[in-house]
Amino acid sequence: MNRSRTLIVAGAGIGGLTAAIALARANYRVLVCERAASLGESGAGLQLAPNATRVLRELGVLDAVRERAIQPETLIVTKAESGRTLLRADLRGPSAHYGAPWLVLARSDLHHALSESAADQVDVELHTGAEVADFADHTRGVTVSVHVGGKTREELGAALIGADGLRSKVRARLHGKTPPRFHKLSVWRALIPTKNLPAPMTEPVVRLWFANNGHVVHYPVAGGERINLVLVFPEELESADGEERSISQLPASCMRWTKPLRDLIEAAPSFRRWPLYDRPPLATWGKDHATLLGDAAHPMLPFIAQGAAAAIEDALVLARHLQGAEEIAPRLRAYETARAQRTAQLQAASLANNRNYHMNGMQRFARDLLLPVIGGERLIARNDWVYGYKI
Repeated sequence: MNRSRTLIVAGAGIGGLTAAIALARANYRVLVCERAASLGESGAGLQLAPNATRVLRELGVLDAVRERAIQPETLIVTKAESGRTLLRADLRGPSAHYGAPWLVLARSDLHHALSESAADQVDVELHTGAEVADFADHTRGVTVSVHVGGKTREELGAALIGADGLRSKVRARLHGKTPPRFHKLSVWRALIPTKNLPAPMTEPVVRLWFANNGHVVHYPVAGGERINLVLVFPEELESADGEERSISQLPASCMRWTKPLRDLIEAAPSFRRWPLYDRPPLATWGKDHATLLGDAAHPMLPFIAQGAAAAIEDALVLARHLQGAEEIAPRLRAYETARAQRTAQLQAASLANNRNYHMNGMQRFARDLLLPVIGGERLIARNDWVYGYKI
């Protein structure tokens, strides 16, 4: 590859693959180095609001994504103990208003669509089992050390984009190695076959259930064949990512929830538990010919459903700033400036929803009184800055 037109991307997750597609369309050759031995995406499901699907459409990926995605009709917010509905928000109107669909889907389906699109780009070269371990900056670019099969090789490029996740090695090289911030919460995730579930639980809706100091969210994915179920609870001690758990290990408080919700939980074949982390916003993302993208730059809690969307936005903004660039480093700084405030606001909104979602006592009582007054339309309108964002 021609070094002056080659960009090296560390990580082939959602952000890294979207960046590879966008940068190839901006006339760069892209080398993607993924440390895992094979491509895949952990987790269960995710939501893509119009700000994300608008980017995917521009990159020519949206049609493939929609093949296995569901376009939900409604958001329903409910009390977990009584089953009383607090709020209903139409999601079809916002899709029309923002000019792009609201989708829910399995992370693996999004990852597959992105990897297929990246593979179709003649200027994208993807290597698995290849971990970016270090890099050295030079006047005109970077030399990147990549560990492959117990050996180290050097790759030359005009820039390095660290899209290597929460525990990014590129970030550690730029800013020093620090642990992410644990929020004393864990998320339990499961994918449940829909064939034996009652109809109300398989409808094309996003259901959010509020409980004392916790919440549940679920929606259909995989073309309607599965329900993505997510439960969030307080957790004092950190655990390993993705530990398998059984229903018997759930907190006893779940047994006080309304029967339809309990039945759904009991239909889960098993759960995987993940501790929840973020990091405070960075004052500066990158340096010289290296920058960050997605969770490597701005990991956030999942309570505004914008983690994947923010990485997708990053990718297109980066490509826009690098298109036609003669000097790469100044354009990287411009990209970082363009994204810093937006992503810091998303991180702050996720933190605020952490407080809003996990209340008890009088705080919870007041919130549950206020939600019906706000109503679904006003709730969506409050987040116009999120969903209406255009690049």
